[in-house]
Amino acid sequence: MAYVSGQPEQDLDIATGRSTRPLRVLQLGPAFERGGIQRHILDLTDHLRDRGHHVELGGSPGPWGREGRDVGFHALDLKRVSEDERLSMTRRLGAAMGCAQKLRKIVARGRFDLVHSHETAPALVARLALAGQPTRRLFTFHGSTPERYGGVARSAQFAAHVTACPSRKTLDELIARGLPRARTAQLGLGVPPPPDQDPAAVLALRQELLRDGQGVLIFSPARLDPQKGIDVMIDVLARLVKVRRDIVIALAGHGPLADVLSDWIASAGVRDNIRVLGPIDTVPLHMAAADFMLLTSRWEALPISIVEAFHAGLPVIATDCGGVSELVSDRVGRLCPVGDVEGLTAAVLELAGDEGLRKTLGANARALAREDRFDPTHVHERIEQIYRQMLDGVA
Repeated sequence: MAYVSGQPEQDLDIATGRSTRPLRVLQLGPAFERGGIQRHILDLTDHLRDRGHHVELGGSPGPWGREGRDVGFHALDLKRVSEDERLSMTRRLGAAMGCAQKLRKIVARGRFDLVHSHETAPALVARLALAGQPTRRLFTFHGSTPERYGGVARSAQFAAHVTACPSRKTLDELIARGLPRARTAQLGLGVPPPPDQDPAAVLALRQELLRDGQGVLIFSPARLDPQKGIDVMIDVLARLVKVRRDIVIALAGHGPLADVLSDWIASAGVRDNIRVLGPIDTVPLHMAAADFMLLTSRWEALPISIVEAFHAGLPVIATDCGGVSELVSDRVGRLCPVGDVEGLTAAVLELAGDEGLRKTLGANARALAREDRFDPTHVHERIEQIYRQMLDGVA
């Protein structure tokens, strides 16, 4: 059944008979901290606003979104619903109901055509808030531990009219667990190329991180969280330094493991070979200074950081989880099983010892990054198309 908006239809496309009027969209994220999901939400918001659509945001406040400071931002404690394991299930459900009541009022005031939720907690809260309402609901799943896929598939079927995912492999996992294929859509992973970096700044950073400017610099932008396998990375580094003392890992990110990380590093005896940078706003500069990138994740969907590395011409060594195999192959780097310390160590030593190989892989990576599936405009237009199809009753 075709969706009927509360606003009069106008600006019909003559060829398709579909409305081209500006849309009113509310995007929900768990928390507006620094991270790949938040980057995606903000980049999509900028695109939609540039196209004349009205877009507002909702979620737990953070450095990238605060009520009263950022235009169209609504504070909703969705992080408490999704992550606060100190709360009992009863109290988390109570938090969800509180968010849903607030969200229902926000949607009514904003007269939104569509609510686009990123991750399961926002999607479930939107479902509770909009029960019996005509507002359409899109859910983008950005990945989780494989053990959660069954629950995510059930939540998606209950909470969303359409479920989208950047990774084909991850989306197929949800379909295999009962999510109807007809209610799914695959997205690309739009990542803009970085601005050109000042060669002098690149050289200065490289000399700072390597201390004498000599050696092999590996960059790893990774949240300090069990998901990212930081313990595996340190085990790999401990093996590497027994063979080569000139390898340095620059680890950028923050998270719950920050308090124990220094103890891990000291126990492994790798203090001189790792630079813990914390959260940084200079990822393109650090990628320009590095020789290749390393990710040791236990699970992913499609990491934005890998495509950023490709744009920078960096080879990538990564673990084969989620949709990573849709990005990384022997043409652009090396793919290793999750937790395979020996395989990761061998891959690092291979690239560290062959500058010509790094250049070849880096050139291939830069070429791959130019494919449409990584072009932000192409991907954002695809999402806009999904919005239109949902509102026209096609999806």
